[in-house]
Amino acid sequence: MSEEMNHIPEPDEQLRAKRRKRRVRSAILYPAILIALSFLCYFLYRIDDFVHVCRIPPGTTVVDSGSIRPYDPVFDDFFRSGKHPKLQSYLMYRHYVIPDGVTEIGESAFLESMCLFLRSVEIPGSVKKIGRGAFEECCNLTTIKLPEGVETIEPLAFRKCVNLKCVELPNTLKTIGGGAFAGCTALEKIRIPDGVKEIGVGAFLGCSALADVELPPGVKVAPEAFSGTLVPPEKWTSPELPQP
Repeated sequence: MSEEMNHIPEPDEQLRAKRRKRRVRSAILYPAILIALSFLCYFLYRIDDFVHVCRIPPGTTVVDSGSIRPYDPVFDDFFRSGKHPKLQSYLMYRHYVIPDGVTEIGESAFLESMCLFLRSVEIPGSVKKIGRGAFEECCNLTTIKLPEGVETIEPLAFRKCVNLKCVELPNTLKTIGGGAFAGCTALEKIRIPDGVKEIGVGAFLGCSALADVELPPGVKVAPEAFSGTLVPPEKWTSPELPQP
């Protein structure tokens, strides 16, 4: 009996061996899991570059409030409802492609609650008007390029797009509505084309980083158009409109 006991490992030794194995396993496994999760999160964040593209249905002429959905040619006839499609919102899409033939981006079409992750939009030259609050509070929008053909930016169109850094305005533009770019705190410079005749009240109100503005001669600048910016008041105060 004593000889058999000599061949049985001590309980304390077994316990210590198990603990060592657990420590080694934990030291390898947990960091590996964290690394794998990091790669997964990064992949999910960047996957929009490949699949998160929303194409507005062909044949649409007005992109109206809530009419944001991907285009599927199989079900297009079922979903489409003429000039003003009544369609559901898609929060996860980051890139939107608006087809040629659309003449107006309507009121609150890309409102933040509809397009939470919106980062960029392709706008065709057929668009003439950007509606009231069309891109309001789209906090992930960083760049907007309006094509030649756009004539009007209505009030609040890009209000509180806090990460909007680059704005390109077309030579066809005539009017920038009140508060159109108010609260765009990342915007540092803007060139107003020669065709613009009027800049509305508070158009760039609270754009705290805006320091470089090019204004065409003869443009009517409403009160507080550039209040809260780094632009000197003497540069934008217009004698052609009454001051408060």
